[in-house]
Amino acid sequence: MAIEWDATADRPAGSGWQQRPLWLPDCVAVAVFVAGVFIATTAIAQDGNQTRLIELDNAITAIEQWVSETRQQRSAEERELDRLGAEARDLSQLIAQNEQQLASLDNQLRTLESQRRELLQRSDAQRQQIAEALRATYKAGSDSQLKLLLNQQDPATTQRMLVYFEHINQDRLEQIRQWRETLSQIDSNSDELSTAQVAIAQQSELLNTRQSALAEAQQQRREIIASLDVQLAERGDELSQLQQDRQELQELIDEINRIVEDIPAPEDLMPFADSRGSMPWPLRGELLARYGDRYSDGNLQRQGIIIAAEAGSAVRAIHPGRVVFADWLRGSGNLIVVDHGNAYLSLYAHQQSLNKQSGDWVNRGEPVGTAGTDAGMGMPGLYFEIRRNSQTLNPVEWLETVR
Repeated sequence: MAIEWDATADRPAGSGWQQRPLWLPDCVAVAVFVAGVFIATTAIAQDGNQTRLIELDNAITAIEQWVSETRQQRSAEERELDRLGAEARDLSQLIAQNEQQLASLDNQLRTLESQRRELLQRSDAQRQQIAEALRATYKAGSDSQLKLLLNQQDPATTQRMLVYFEHINQDRLEQIRQWRETLSQIDSNSDELSTAQVAIAQQSELLNTRQSALAEAQQQRREIIASLDVQLAERGDELSQLQQDRQELQELIDEINRIVEDIPAPEDLMPFADSRGSMPWPLRGELLARYGDRYSDGNLQRQGIIIAAEAGSAVRAIHPGRVVFADWLRGSGNLIVVDHGNAYLSLYAHQQSLNKQSGDWVNRGEPVGTAGTDAGMGMPGLYFEIRRNSQTLNPVEWLETVR
């Protein structure tokens, strides 16, 4: 149906027109604001995403640096633990050697003590024999040798007997002297062995003390390494999560960039302003309310137009552009806002259904939705606006003349 209106009456031609309050200006203003925010937010969101991406990169770099430094620290702790282990093994060998030396000294001391006891027993026996011989000589008196001479028939035999007794006594005395020297040497060796034994025992005590200190140091290194492993695992999980977040954010940025790249460059399109007066109507139907008409209370003026049409009729874009809002909005129903560049927007409100979604590109005359059951004033159709920089424009001046 061709759009007709009564120019003198400044209202649409036809019967049944009734003026009633319709607060679309406020609602559409909200929609325009939302659309403007969407447009600006896309750029701002990208800036925010890039900022967040930089923050994630910085966080990832910081954690990676921390992980690298911590791994170096862990390697140093492991090297120190290995060094302590080698030193502990050397100490264990020294302690084992000392224990062997102490055992050998104990055996030597026991052997010397046994020899000493044996020599003392022999010496005591010889002393006892000499003492008995002296006592016998004393009892016999000084004439014992004379008696021996007189009792012997052969003087030579007698002389040999005297020499024999003298040699026996001298041998006994010499043996006792040698035993005494041996005892003295045994005592000297025992003293030296005891001194060595004390020195080795003291060294062993020092080695045992050092071994205990090494064991404690090793345990500390193990605890440090275990703690570093826990921290590395935790930071590793954090790093993995940050890397995943970064990947997801990068994918989002790439997707936004892909969508934005689909928008034709402004120079590839006829500027919206150059199409003034030649754009197709978004919907064929009767013009129920004009731009600037006052509401029933007389205080507010309409910011757009109402076109009556059968519910479900196709609503079409008046100029190429990007859909920046496509959703239900309180006071405007199902609403689509199209950005045509250079701050020009077209708004299609109170639709029955929407064919597009935010981010879609639409061409001139392409359906964006269908007329609703109540576009205002109780009639099915469409509420339509054109704006620039949030300022409303008279749509009729921009649409083609229909006669």
